Amino acid sequence: MMSSVSDYGQKLTRSVSNLSANSVGSLKMEDLGSSLKDGLGALGSMSVKGFDRAKQFSQEKMGSAVKTEYDQEFAALSGRVETTRTCVNNTSTAARNFLQPNVSARLEDMFNEKVTVASESNNANLADLASYIPHRKGSAVDKRQSYSETLGATMKTGGMELGELAIGQTLLEVGSTFQKIGMLEREYLGDVYAKFFKPFNSHLQMEWGTIAAEKRRLDLARLDLDAAKSKVRGARTPEAMQANEQKVRESQAAFDRQFEQTKILLTDADRKSSEFCVYLEEFIRSQMVFHEQAHKLLEEAYTSLKK
Repeated sequence: MMSSVSDYGQKLTRSVSNLSANSVGSLKMEDLGSSLKDGLGALGSMSVKGFDRAKQFSQEKMGSAVKTEYDQEFAALSGRVETTRTCVNNTSTAARNFLQPNVSARLEDMFNEKVTVASESNNANLADLASYIPHRKGSAVDKRQSYSETLGATMKTGGMELGELAIGQTLLEVGSTFQKIGMLEREYLGDVYAKFFKPFNSHLQMEWGTIAAEKRRLDLARLDLDAAKSKVRGARTPEAMQANEQKVRESQAAFDRQFEQTKILLTDADRKSSEFCVYLEEFIRSQMVFHEQAHKLLEEAYTSLKK
């Protein structure tokens, strides 16, 4: 609606601007009145539509107005896409927490990802603003020292201090094993982030945003249609009845177009939702590879310690 206000405002401005400076000498009040009427007429039409929508919406909430219901197939499709969106977004949030349990590091990664996207934007102003913000390019989920590496380094330090004692030698061996596991963990995190989290988190986000906007337009088109039908039922004269019936036909055509457009987008998003399975399979594959390699290192260390 804001874009409509802007369009009408520009129309009003053009109407006044058409009365150029070189014609001021021959300017008549009738000319000024006509120009202003053209611009204000458009604004008046918009305000009437807004009032009709608000009235229809309020009466529906109070149960005193008839509301056009979407067919069951469309309602089920819309509900399925919305449920998918909610579940995927919740899973993405939980997956990010899983990959980086540290809250401060997680927030830093999220900030850096946002700034990186902004710096690569086609919007020159946004990209220029992002260039002034110090940040690391993308996520650092696989760049930080892992907890396993920290544990391993601490063990090795203790082992070197204890020297030839049995516990010292054991700490050195176990510490070395955990450092190797930590390096594997960083490789695993980088793999999971690139092949699972990033595509899983971004897939269909643009489509879902477009669907939300189109569904809002569909709701407005439905309000216009129901408001027009209500005016037909309340018409007092044949002329008013004829004008309102014409408005119903126009509103019905606009509603049908918007309905079909929204349904196409919903159907496409519902079909593409199966692609999330591919990213989840990649997540499992990365988990298996990491745990197999870690298990092998632990088994070797355990065998060595038992000798």
